[in-house]
Amino acid sequence: MHLLSTSSTSLDDIVEPVDLGQSPGDICILSFADSDLAGLAAAWAIERGALPSVRLVQLRDLKHPISVDLWIEHVACHAKVIVVRLLGGTDWWRYGVDRLAALARGRGIALAVLPGEDRDDPRLADVSTLPPDELAALLRYFREGGRDNLRALLRRLANHAGAAIDCTEPWTVPRTGGYTPAGQAVDLDGLVETLSRGKPVIPVVFYRSTLLAADVAPGDALFDALAAADKQSRLQQA
Repeated sequence: MHLLSTSSTSLDDIVEPVDLGQSPGDICILSFADSDLAGLAAAWAIERGALPSVRLVQLRDLKHPISVDLWIEHVACHAKVIVVRLLGGTDWWRYGVDRLAALARGRGIALAVLPGEDRDDPRLADVSTLPPDELAALLRYFREGGRDNLRALLRRLANHAGAAIDCTEPWTVPRTGGYTPAGQAVDLDGLVETLSRGKPVIPVVFYRSTLLAADVAPGDALFDALAAADKQSRLQQA
């Protein structure tokens, strides 16, 4: 009789190592959530003139320990601020958390390891180098979401990177309300004030999560097209 040897295998053991080929940046933000990264990219596009360099990383690309080591050597070692938003807690990216914690303490890097869901993992605060009240503030920007909160988050992180930039506190996006590209989320009374009196209105409904992820480009394009059509109609009637 032949006995098969068995061993415990983690996801890290069955994925291929990759080198992201990313250049160093002052601020590095890593997340499993595409919505985090898309929202931050949109926010950075607005604030890029005022911010230090920013690098965004999808954590799915850093599952293999060699991938982690390469990224740390080429990028993280040169960073001033590193933020990790970790779905599933410490155990989902244990090797990366341990390596970044050692790096941050050895090089004086501001490190914030934050939960990616509503429940908190106290172990994440233990490996971070920023104080608990600052970790809580940074997490609020993510949890409240939206373009303006993510813009403020980047500005706050810039201060940890040595840039003196004003930033606002996190604000709560309404659960329901209206939207304009300029005003972002507004209450229904504010939305009504933007409408032309006596004209029919066709509501366009979209998920609040779309706004929180700053994934509003299609809505903005539709808004602009309808506004242009309304303007053309007025000119023809004049």
